[in-house]
Amino acid sequence: MRHIRAQLGAAFFGIGILSKGSSAQIQQQTSDMATIRVNSRLVFLDVTVLDKKGRPVVGGLTKDDFTIAEDKKPQPIFSFEAPQAHAIDGTAGDDNPDGKAPVTIFVLDLLNSSFEDFAFIRYSVRAYLAAQPPLLAAPAEMMVIRNQSLELLQSPTRDKEELLSALDHLPPAIPYKWARDSFIEERFDQSVDALQQIALQNKGAPGRKNIIWVGEGSPSFTTTTFTQPVVHQLQQYMHSTTNMLVDSRISLFVIYPGLKIGHFVNLAGQSPVSMSAGDAEADINSLNPFAENISFGVFVNETGGRLFYNRNDVNQEIGQSQELGSKYYTLTYQPHGGNEDGKLRQIRVTLRDPNLRAMTKTGYYAPDKSAPINTRQQTLINLAEAARSTVPLRGLDIQVSSVVRHPDTNSADLTVLLKSKGLGWQSIDNGKSTVDITVAVASLTGTQKVLASKVERLVLQAPTQDPAHLERLVTPLQLTVRVPRKTQSIRVVTETASGGRIGAVGVDHKALDSAPATPAPQPHLLSR
Repeated sequence: MRHIRAQLGAAFFGIGILSKGSSAQIQQQTSDMATIRVNSRLVFLDVTVLDKKGRPVVGGLTKDDFTIAEDKKPQPIFSFEAPQAHAIDGTAGDDNPDGKAPVTIFVLDLLNSSFEDFAFIRYSVRAYLAAQPPLLAAPAEMMVIRNQSLELLQSPTRDKEELLSALDHLPPAIPYKWARDSFIEERFDQSVDALQQIALQNKGAPGRKNIIWVGEGSPSFTTTTFTQPVVHQLQQYMHSTTNMLVDSRISLFVIYPGLKIGHFVNLAGQSPVSMSAGDAEADINSLNPFAENISFGVFVNETGGRLFYNRNDVNQEIGQSQELGSKYYTLTYQPHGGNEDGKLRQIRVTLRDPNLRAMTKTGYYAPDKSAPINTRQQTLINLAEAARSTVPLRGLDIQVSSVVRHPDTNSADLTVLLKSKGLGWQSIDNGKSTVDITVAVASLTGTQKVLASKVERLVLQAPTQDPAHLERLVTPLQLTVRVPRKTQSIRVVTETASGGRIGAVGVDHKALDSAPATPAPQPHLLSR
């Protein structure tokens, strides 16, 4: 999905599908988007029960108070857990000893925020954390989506100070993509891919996970100007992402601040419309939620989360999100088989007491036998598996030439040398060559658990098209990764955008311990 341009200022959003290339090229790329295949025969429903005033109900209910229907057909409840089963003993030393406690995933959205809004977002998250006790009631992790990357700054922890330290050492950057229409498609791709990456990271982990995405989320648009094949391909992409979130038991809460200071204006002299506000008011088709609106607001609805917008009490909204996401009942059922038609299988949970209502995911998408393999999604899967693997991967030739530790910020700078063999350089104008790669770097425990990570897309350019010259090129990559306590090794993985070649290199704990230690460089305001 390349070269999308939105026409802001009205209720209509046009997509320049044919700009900078043919429709065949666009449809070839989007044809790779597929619905994830749901293999589990047990559906988990994390249900927050609300009273008339919208307050969570945490006691007095049993399995018999709930009714589950899938596509209007009643489903026997296989198992039942009350909210008390998801609490951690306040004195427990382990962050999540039985894996049943919900995990909060803070995502700070620099990609889709103005510089001023992001400063306010960062301030608000810090204010919320600072008001919490030293030992959190449940584990939380912190991530940031930046201009080119998604970073895990801190893996799940109940230690408030670890989260605050990760936040305090986040270097400033100018969100240069936010203000330009030419980057709308890139921001959309990066934002949705970030949801997929988070889902992959948490797949198979027990318990509920609540993404608290602080920022606008991906740009939104309608499909009214698309051809039907392109609409179908886009919908497959969104269906696949929904299934990945649902399969990982993730609910999405989006908090879009109402701060209006310093916003750019469009050519008509008007401030940009808050997309999330539009999403919140959208009339979502319950049978085909992505029929007309492609937005984060639909993900919120599909995963049983909530959207907050145009308010400045962000720290209070974070608190509300955590309350809604942590006081829940877990129900499971075994659905009957159905057609592999790719359509939404609607889930509805009702309660015997009409004064109570259930807040949960609204369904999942059936497998689609005709759907092709999603190559972008496969790249994320490959990187996630390769980062945790101990197997040598030599599809690309990379090596670490230097490591410098920064104990004051619990981080390290790595210089990685990437040789050209296997990269697949492509000729471009002015006698140059280019190649797209994805780079992942992860700090790992001795059991290959990811403590911190960064995934970044890079576009490399060479001033030549001579194959012999290209073959000899060595590209230095400068990477920075947080190195939390318990880090035993660092692993760097690279993969080409075309061809799927993967290379990996590791830095063991001996090399880390012996690396020179210096204070972290003074942060600069980074743009590109």
